[in-house]
Amino acid sequence: MAHLDQDLQTAYQQKGTDYQPRTRHLENGKAKFTNHLILANSPYLLQHAHNPVNWYGFSDEAFKLAKQQNKLIFLSIGYATCHWCHVMEEESFEDLAVAQVLNKNFIAIKVDREVLPDVDSHFMDIAQLLTGSGGWPLNVVLTPAGDGFFAGTYFPKNTLISNLRRLQNVWQYEQNLITKTAASVKLALLEKTSSTTKLPQNLQSLAVQNLLKTFDEFDGGFSDAPKFPHESQLLMLIDEQMRHPSHEKLIALTTTLDTMASGGFYDVVAGDFHRYATDNAWAFPHFEKMLYNQAQLAMVYSKAYQLTHKPLYKHIAKQTLDYAIGEMQHKNQGFYSATDADSNGEEGLFFIWSRQELASILGDNLVEFERYFDLSHSTEFEQQYMIRFKDINQIQASDFIKIDALLAKLYQARQHRKKPLLDNKILLSWNALLLKALVMASEIDKKYLLTAQNLADFLLDNFYQNDLKRVQIDSQTSQVAIFEDYAYFADGLIDLYDATGHKKYLTTAQKLTDEAIRNFWDKQNFGFKISNNKRISNNKEIYDGAIFSANGVAYGTLNKLSARTQDKKYQQLAQQLLSSFSTQINQAPSAHASIVKNYSNKQQGALTKTVYAYDGRIKIQSNHNQVILNIEKGWHINANKVLQKSSIATQLLSDNIKTINYPQAKRINLGFSQEKLAVYDEKITFNFSLKDEKFALAKLTLQACSDKVCLPPQQITLLLN
Repeated sequence: MAHLDQDLQTAYQQKGTDYQPRTRHLENGKAKFTNHLILANSPYLLQHAHNPVNWYGFSDEAFKLAKQQNKLIFLSIGYATCHWCHVMEEESFEDLAVAQVLNKNFIAIKVDREVLPDVDSHFMDIAQLLTGSGGWPLNVVLTPAGDGFFAGTYFPKNTLISNLRRLQNVWQYEQNLITKTAASVKLALLEKTSSTTKLPQNLQSLAVQNLLKTFDEFDGGFSDAPKFPHESQLLMLIDEQMRHPSHEKLIALTTTLDTMASGGFYDVVAGDFHRYATDNAWAFPHFEKMLYNQAQLAMVYSKAYQLTHKPLYKHIAKQTLDYAIGEMQHKNQGFYSATDADSNGEEGLFFIWSRQELASILGDNLVEFERYFDLSHSTEFEQQYMIRFKDINQIQASDFIKIDALLAKLYQARQHRKKPLLDNKILLSWNALLLKALVMASEIDKKYLLTAQNLADFLLDNFYQNDLKRVQIDSQTSQVAIFEDYAYFADGLIDLYDATGHKKYLTTAQKLTDEAIRNFWDKQNFGFKISNNKRISNNKEIYDGAIFSANGVAYGTLNKLSARTQDKKYQQLAQQLLSSFSTQINQAPSAHASIVKNYSNKQQGALTKTVYAYDGRIKIQSNHNQVILNIEKGWHINANKVLQKSSIATQLLSDNIKTINYPQAKRINLGFSQEKLAVYDEKITFNFSLKDEKFALAKLTLQACSDKVCLPPQQITLLLN
């Protein structure tokens, strides 16, 4: 449906008197221009609703108009907290000369990449095909049919105008050149590989070996600046160190985590992370803060604490989640998406300090502050300072009491500054990542489990009624969910089920997975499509980007459901998914860390506090010097001391176990044996003590039997502490 100018003005008026149009084109406080984005509910799109450019959303209305008027489409993709998106808006999209060119010769479309990541992925693929690189803002020019043929990121104003005029001239006089280019791009996007590769058993070990070749021995991380945390690779590294410990892997891990936590990339004042670092030493960040980074890095530090027992990692994990709960949560419900890099029009201004300001706030405590924090030229930023530890490994756990008191003063002072813009949309997939992080962190502090349950219930009540939605803004849900929403949410709910035992979470996870199979599964080539948007190629992603690969997560979820529901279809689908991507995974395993780690879990057993044996008939939990087994009614396992030599005894073995107490066995008669059997059934507990408190694994050997059959014995890997 076409919207008249009157519709746009009415929508503007309905925003109310508190609404502040974001534009420099004002008359008596009222915006001179209002475009179709005024009808949107995305904070990013609303930022552009009063540009002189006549923007449309990614809608049938816009594409229909392009065909009717035979105009090229200028499609611009960004997000609310993107610094260079703001620069290009101020420089070009607020400029009347740019607006004149776009409005006369193009249909201009704005896309929020966080609301429509499937659209972003499609056009990012086009940009990479055409230019070899990508980023945001992403600007693509399309034919009226919606096929991309020209792409780039940030363009200075004069370059943008020149490009637009040149492309319009070609379209007017040599249209066939553009249609040929668009057709070749479209063909390249459709090319698929159907080859499969047998993956080696030690795939994760190979992936970690490849990863370590890129390790920065001085500052940690696995690339040169700009440095991103690459959480999926860190979690894979932790998992591999748990299974096959080595000094090399441990140094790579701890150097990276310690340097990231030292300050700059980590905001030590608030206790959370920026999006990435612009330097090799992680000292100077790009100042956006994304919910997905808080979630994924909380997972990393929680798991690293489990491995190393290093108090710093527990401290960081808790601070990161406490920041999200305190500053990114909406009224104890869902969590907002992000905060901006800019405040008062300058990047990072909210986060940096002058020495005079620090002296004024801390007074005599400045001397104590400088015992811990570096205020030398190496932390200078725009003639001020980033707050960064001098040597984080010299700090004892007891020091954090004094340190936190000093930082609390800075935090309170900073609250009086003009805060960066808050992107207040609540995204299901990012909240589902946080749900998983909260469950994982509940193993180091039980308080997070209640927060996880409250979040799960909020998401179920607000995003999953007749169908699954993706976005909530101002209590209104919209936008049909894409595959990542299903994958992350189902995965988080399964973890919550394991932690709480509440069956509704498992039932819902199974229901969501079944719906995802119906909606997104590629029946011909296998794997899950990113979405069902008819205007894009709907490719299937497997590599890990800023967030975990949705197919990688889904592979793990399918295996988890198979282990908990006794439904074999999930195992079959998991194997098909793995096979469909096996060639890509084998070529660059460290770039596919999510699925590689889940493949390791399948091959060697998941290293979690809760695991399952015999298709979910036995639930095994290890915690606090106990192993608890819940055995399904009608089944039993042999006792530790068996009465027949042919029976497989239940045993828990580890080099770190000092003592172990097995429960009293039951003696029963079964139909297939005339002799009495010593067995365990229902709920049983093994109590044990350890030689020391270092990280340790154990092997649990057991064999499940009913009154009619005994299944093959299994050996389960368990976390002990």
